[in-house]
Amino acid sequence: MNRRIGKGELVVLVALMTATGALAIDQMLPAFSEMRVHFDLDADSTRLSLAVTLFFVGCGVGNFFAGPLADALGRKPVVVGSMALYGTAAIASALSPSLTVLFISRFVWGFAAAEPRTLSQAMVRDRYSGEAMARVMTLMQTIFFLAPIVAPLIGKGFLELGGWRWTMGFGVIPAVIIAVWVLTIEETLDVENKRSLDLGRVFEGFKIVAKNRVTFGYGLAVTFGFGAFYSFLGSTELVLEDIYDYGDQFFLFFSMMSVFLGLAAFVANRVLQRVSAKRIAFLAGVGLVVSSVGMVIAAVAHDGKPPFLLWVCVFMVANGFHIAFFPTGNSLALEPMGALAGTAAAAIGSLTLLLGAFLASFIDRAITGSVTPIAVGYLVYGVASLGCQVWAGALSGDSSRPVADHTS
Repeated sequence: MNRRIGKGELVVLVALMTATGALAIDQMLPAFSEMRVHFDLDADSTRLSLAVTLFFVGCGVGNFFAGPLADALGRKPVVVGSMALYGTAAIASALSPSLTVLFISRFVWGFAAAEPRTLSQAMVRDRYSGEAMARVMTLMQTIFFLAPIVAPLIGKGFLELGGWRWTMGFGVIPAVIIAVWVLTIEETLDVENKRSLDLGRVFEGFKIVAKNRVTFGYGLAVTFGFGAFYSFLGSTELVLEDIYDYGDQFFLFFSMMSVFLGLAAFVANRVLQRVSAKRIAFLAGVGLVVSSVGMVIAAVAHDGKPPFLLWVCVFMVANGFHIAFFPTGNSLALEPMGALAGTAAAAIGSLTLLLGAFLASFIDRAITGSVTPIAVGYLVYGVASLGCQVWAGALSGDSSRPVADHTS
């Protein structure tokens, strides 16, 4: 008999589900050098970054199906099915005989990773609302940041053990753990909130999401934030290797950044016990803009290559504000959706992944021996994100009343 999941266990489970995307990306970063040699690429080639981009694109496409399927079938079967596909894609990536096969399998891997990422938010919304939901999401985010710390170390360990194919194959392990875990708990979606799966109703659900100013506004704000944050994920190795010649310090830098971001998420969770989610999100947006101005000043004043420690400090602060905003921004976007939480999470997830990856590509392509494009990108996207918050009602009273479900 399946058991009802408690708050603590739910937080750990959804954090692990959310981390599947980060694990699939960060675990492969240490293997890039060996993979370039294996696939006969130049040492400074950026072609392998397409494996990261296509993963994000796959996630974005998968999000369109994740929420509607989960709202119709329930969270459990969709999570278990996606984990089966996730593990299969990991094996296909590990056995890839060519870059083409690798890129296709990475797209499928991202498609499968979209479901647990999206449904982790919907499962929290099934059980909590308002400030309680925001606190659970920020606590989930705190635990989630163990993944970027551990993943490169795991990737490096498997790389030393058996090469880049073993690093890819590691993806099977979290897939099995999550699938078995979810099978032991009861469904979080109440029966009365299930909706029949109909393509017309699915699109109607997305239209309701797009027409809700609070949901769409905060969704766009999160998207612009992710546009900057994705450039951090995709360019870190290149910046350390080509600009600062610290490629051998990648694991230390990435782990240090992840610890700091985890602390930022923890602090945001504690502050949420005294301050509203809307205020936390707005202050984090202001902090991001201010710290991004600092990044631009540091970059311009040193011809695109500020002292490494100075750059790390201002960069960490900016990313800390990112992390304080993401979970609260997501919770504010989902709050008005009520029974449409799954569809809303899918729409927001697709928006942040597809448009976020597109926005990040402008920054990544502009990095040529200088960190200035990163600083300018953070500032531009930070201002756009803050503007979307204001449009969504960040400076007004509470406007997060649940919308009626017109799709059932």
